[in-house]
Amino acid sequence: MYWQLDCTLLFDEFDTTRALGPYYTRQGFSVVKSGQSIDVGTLLADIPLHLGAGPGQTFFHQWRTHDT
Repeated sequence: MYWQLDCTLLFDEFDTTRALGPYYTRQGFSVVKSGQSIDVGTLLADIPLHLGAGPGQTFFHQWRTHDT
């Protein structure tokens, strides 16, 4: 549904104690360990902007890989 709405990036976070990394990996998401981030700004607007999870959280994301 999000790709139909022309979203470029899907992301969220979950409580690290829930160990949901393998689930989201199987769904096609990349999982970023607590304390790490990804730079989405440089890719989208040539301005550094980092997204990541806060303490005790794990960040996951998926970039749109095709054009409609």
